[in-house]
Amino acid sequence: SRDLSHQSLPSREGGGRRSSADSPAGCVEWLRSLAWWEAQLGSLLWWAVLVQLVGGLLFAVSCYAGLPGGSASLPAPAGWHAQLWCYVPCFAGSVCFVFASAVFVAEASVEPRSLGASIARLNLAGSALFLLASAGYFLAEPPSSPLPAQARFPASEGLVRLPFAVGSACFLVSALLALAELLVVDAERTPER
Repeated sequence: SRDLSHQSLPSREGGGRRSSADSPAGCVEWLRSLAWWEAQLGSLLWWAVLVQLVGGLLFAVSCYAGLPGGSASLPAPAGWHAQLWCYVPCFAGSVCFVFASAVFVAEASVEPRSLGASIARLNLAGSALFLLASAGYFLAEPPSSPLPAQARFPASEGLVRLPFAVGSACFLVSALLALAELLVVDAERTPER
């Protein structure tokens, strides 16, 4: 890993340090100099992060489509707007999250009792629950639902809303644990003043 501490951030106002990153070409060059910015095609972790980013973008499409009038403004066959723009991206995003979470669990398995491994397992559980809930859309929501109308609401509650709620709780707890871990590690690295 390269020492990048000597590089300054782009200055947008007159009072900051001047650097080669003050021009557009310099800013691009500065971004390229960052070690994390480089493509690492041989790294499964790099691919997991990229796949998770794609999954996040798919969830954003699904969230937009779920807004009142959101999916109606998008092209789709009559009656299939929610399926095509809400449920399919949600399911695909969940598959992306499960893949990325499984890679993170494998990475953290070198220290299976560590807090990082627990965080990775909680993320995998949340991702799997989101995948279950996303698949539940196709069983519980028209037009693809094979269930009679009176069974759709209970199916939606049990197959969609409950897994999303528990999965969200897994993500929340893992995020709080990750923050706590980061603060502890940061406190250990920061010298006493």
